[in-house]
Amino acid sequence: MDHHFDIAIIGLGCAGSHIALELLQQCPDIKLVVIDNAPIVLHKKWSYWEKDSGKWDHMTLKKWNYGLFKSAQGIIELDMNPYVYKTINSVDFIAFAKAKLQQSNHSSFINSTVTSIDKKNEELQIINHTNGIIHAKVILDSRIDNQFFKDQKAITLQQHFKGWTIETTDDHFNPECFTMMDYSLRDRGTTSFTYILPYSTKKALIEFTYFSPDLVMDTTYEEYLKRYINEQLNIKEYKIVEIEKGIIPMTTYNFDRHHSQNIYKIGTAGGWVKPSTGYSFKMTEKKAATLVRNYINGLPLLTDLFTKRFSIYDSSMLSVLHDFNDDGPAFFLRLYDNNNIQRLFKFLDEETNLAEEISIMQSMTSKRMIKAFFKSLL
Repeated sequence: MDHHFDIAIIGLGCAGSHIALELLQQCPDIKLVVIDNAPIVLHKKWSYWEKDSGKWDHMTLKKWNYGLFKSAQGIIELDMNPYVYKTINSVDFIAFAKAKLQQSNHSSFINSTVTSIDKKNEELQIINHTNGIIHAKVILDSRIDNQFFKDQKAITLQQHFKGWTIETTDDHFNPECFTMMDYSLRDRGTTSFTYILPYSTKKALIEFTYFSPDLVMDTTYEEYLKRYINEQLNIKEYKIVEIEKGIIPMTTYNFDRHHSQNIYKIGTAGGWVKPSTGYSFKMTEKKAATLVRNYINGLPLLTDLFTKRFSIYDSSMLSVLHDFNDDGPAFFLRLYDNNNIQRLFKFLDEETNLAEEISIMQSMTSKRMIKAFFKSLL
């Protein structure tokens, strides 16, 4: 095997898969290698919205045209046309990317663990892994730098959750309508809610989710899941067929400090997760396309990956949720009650113009939000 590559990707997760697929499509002759030990396959659902049909529809698990936002004040119905909310199995997406790699005549997948990276010269890096050595001109690394976990200055919330996919004997769900956020049951003093993806009238994923600085015990998620299923859904008999859990950092941390010449952090390690929401699948697809376009055009790889004003909006929203976590339900109620879902999706996709953004920020205006906005400018 030739051990010299144009690009090496460390980690075949969401970002690694998106970049690998984009490179294989746009640069079919590129010499690409992906290194990932992947000892355990974790089943997770990656959800996203987009207009009408999309390039991943052939592996989409389910689609919804309607959604709900629930709170103590009532229910807001979300008719998303022309947007469609979709969910995909992470395992299926990663397997698809791995298969495309293995079909390529110029690319490789190596099941191994990277142990260190050394510079041979200005244009060539040496990757040491448990099964050998690789040379690459560019390295895209999805491993989070340990400094992130030690940082005390950045505003950081954890989006942490546990979900059960349950099956019932009777019809309990509307498979045409998902629940974005339901605050009718929450852990007091926190921004916590239930998220529901109904696959059929008798099967649904139900997740209890926190946006909070601190994590909770497994038993806490389970307590609220049981209560929600019994009290809110009035389901007494059900079978848990799948369990998933996760922790997604929502942070203002400056990941740029971990880039170096021809070695770049990607995905969560590069700050690609939307700080104010935790959504990453579609944002990662867009950033992967931009990065590959930069590579083809000979531009610095990180050109146009981030827009300053959206970083300010994210920092403001994150600051409020961090400092006043108990106010999260009221914060999101104002957001959904004062804006149609089409405008919100456009805003979260960072496709709005300044006038639209001012209107959205005004809809959430409070003394705390104004203070957080000016704090983020500093």
